[in-house]
Amino acid sequence: MISTITRNNFITGVLSLLLLSACATTSSVKQIDRLHAVEEDPVILILTPDVKYYLLTAGGVSKPHAEWTEAAKRNFSTALQEYTKEHNIKIITPSTDSRPDDTEVMYQKLYSAVGTSILIHHFGAMKLPTKQGSFDWSLGQGTQAIADKYGADYALFSYYRDYQASEGRVAFAVLAAVAGVGISTGYEAGFASLVDLRTGDIVWFNQVTVGAGELRHEDGARATIDVLFKDLPEG
Repeated sequence: MISTITRNNFITGVLSLLLLSACATTSSVKQIDRLHAVEEDPVILILTPDVKYYLLTAGGVSKPHAEWTEAAKRNFSTALQEYTKEHNIKIITPSTDSRPDDTEVMYQKLYSAVGTSILIHHFGAMKLPTKQGSFDWSLGQGTQAIADKYGADYALFSYYRDYQASEGRVAFAVLAAVAGVGISTGYEAGFASLVDLRTGDIVWFNQVTVGAGELRHEDGARATIDVLFKDLPEG
């Protein structure tokens, strides 16, 4: 079984490779134009955003930064709730007093893996011949258990990473540039998906590269949300 650290490093590597060929861009796929509900108004469950900040050292080592991460998570969640309210999207969120159950944790991890596969095999160069260019991705019908628990029609998954260069890293990059060598001084990237909980199918997906916004600040978080959730289907 692949460890969480190995999986996160792999996803980070994929995102950084995508940044080599794209700058401040988004790429999205929309399988539905409007949300559909089993009963009345469609409801989207906002799962806890997987947002993390890192400090990139002079030697290129990525160190988790708890303070930046907490600020980014808070601003991201607030901006997302404001966005859905402005767009008349009915949402629910898990209680802050309860921990996610095993099913939710499993699907959060599964989403990271499937999202990475989409980046590689749909948006990237390694196309899957069996897909024949079509967007046909799913988390499986087991997501119905989440729908039953929360009374939701869809679930919104988010993944975002930001790597900020330390002063030492910036200085090293300047020296390297003088020698004609390019050194990364950090980057940001992420992706988000809307999943139909009745089928497990991913009905909307968007990936964003650098330049979206600075999540550590409220204004930057809103700018990121506006880009990351552009064209999200509405009810």
